[in-house]
Amino acid sequence: MDQNPVIDFIMAQNPCRSEEMDLNWSVVRIIKYIACSPHLTELDELVKSEIEAFKHREAGNRFYRERNLVKAMDCYNQSICYAQLDSEQLGMGYANRSAVCLEQGDYEYALFNIDLAKKHNYPEKQMPKLLVRERNCKQRIADGHSKGTVPSPRINLNVNTNPRIPFLANGIAMTYDSRFGRGLIAEKDFNVGDMILDEKIELGAHNFFMSYLQCNQCFANYSQLLIPCPTCVLFMYCSKECRELSWKLYHRFECGVASKLCCVSGSGDMIFPRLFFYGLSQFGDDLQAMMEYCEKKVSRESNPLDVDYTNLDRLDVFKTLHNTHRRKLESSQGGKRGVASYYVVYLMNPAVRSIIRTESHRRFFLRSLLLYSSMLYPLATTHSIDGHLSAVVRPIGSLLNHSCDPHAIQTFDSGRWKVILIRPVQKGEQIFMTYGPAWWQQTPAVVMTFKCQCVVCDQGKAGQEWHSLKMRQYSSKALLKDMRVLNEIFEKDDVHIAARLIALQQFIKRYAHYHPNATFLAGMLQHYSNFLTKACTIEEDALVRAKLQAKFV
Repeated sequence: MDQNPVIDFIMAQNPCRSEEMDLNWSVVRIIKYIACSPHLTELDELVKSEIEAFKHREAGNRFYRERNLVKAMDCYNQSICYAQLDSEQLGMGYANRSAVCLEQGDYEYALFNIDLAKKHNYPEKQMPKLLVRERNCKQRIADGHSKGTVPSPRINLNVNTNPRIPFLANGIAMTYDSRFGRGLIAEKDFNVGDMILDEKIELGAHNFFMSYLQCNQCFANYSQLLIPCPTCVLFMYCSKECRELSWKLYHRFECGVASKLCCVSGSGDMIFPRLFFYGLSQFGDDLQAMMEYCEKKVSRESNPLDVDYTNLDRLDVFKTLHNTHRRKLESSQGGKRGVASYYVVYLMNPAVRSIIRTESHRRFFLRSLLLYSSMLYPLATTHSIDGHLSAVVRPIGSLLNHSCDPHAIQTFDSGRWKVILIRPVQKGEQIFMTYGPAWWQQTPAVVMTFKCQCVVCDQGKAGQEWHSLKMRQYSSKALLKDMRVLNEIFEKDDVHIAARLIALQQFIKRYAHYHPNATFLAGMLQHYSNFLTKACTIEEDALVRAKLQAKFV
């Protein structure tokens, strides 16, 4: 993905990139240095501008004529962000985006954008052209050319759920041990293919290079459907609901200094100041009440499974996150720099200064940022698109520890994090998930930032036993026959993905007692993981198209 030259320029002004600054300085000294930096203090905020909206839309038109639809979409989204709410440029940006959707065969998405164009000052003299496009999209759908609105298979919770946590399988509890800290343990047996978690995301942050590609609240990757923040030009959302929730939770504290936040941000590290403002919002912006709660010493390790999610109280969620015992981590120079930068920038915003008014308030703000910067790194889950990271915190999902021999994989799509078992779990076992590497991969997907303590990486007796099992040789007529059948299924292009998943699921369950065998199970686990991830994406796309069809066709 190409970088954005405007965001590149803004990030280049980051005073922390100066050779004058020493990362060994104390955080207080770094704060003083950043606060006096003209690169930051004199950086103008990007604002709504008809001229800029027109420039980006014209750039999009050039890419459209060249049939570079991806770049065209990106430019149209930037135009939509820069356009003033009562201008023709906004309506024309949506109309241009509908043309791209039509070319891509996303007829439902095109109808969504046509509707937005008509509601946002699209010029009357050009309306006949837009209405023809609308009729064409509806006719293409009527003729059966939609990409599909019926998800198959459905990848959703397929086990009994916890009565207090309806997105978590029943029969799962929190455990604690000295090696892994908190974790999730099975209180009953689970099978291959069981989805044990389907958790909605509402606290996270992404790299600013994703501003025009991804919802800034739930991080759904629907660039064709994004709508802008009404006041700044760097935040877009997949729906009004996400936009309103983001404003309520934290964006009202960001909006006035969005460009400066972009200047000092890293890859997803804005998540730790966001946790502070998430908490402040739950205390009704009463900073004194938040201080009185947060400065109490917590003796007991918090348990997110104690929260009643059937009647969600976000204050309980915040308290659970805040009371997470911090792991002993090495001091991070980058983390210290991020804390200092965010401390300075947020206090440039009058909306923040009106609440954080006194010296004791500012000390509490700084202490909170320092705490959350170290606490959230092991709690947050990262998701990468073209090298750009998003970081999200999941109160329940963060309890799942990493192993290179995982029981489950995770998929992230449209603001939901799903965890699906790829091998059986027996009662009493801790449930592990991979955050990157898995033993069946020839090349690790991710280099871990911590020392892995799983059985695969163990250098002692447990690790030796595991690796001896991995290299065992088996000769079974039934096994060879089943492998031939699976290979035939893989080679046929007309076999539906649901059938592939069922066949793999049955195979892995049947030969689970051979785990971990490199000869035949490794490839099957890789196939199963890939097909599950693909099926989740197909399902979500179909559900979105179905929702749009119901509204516009």
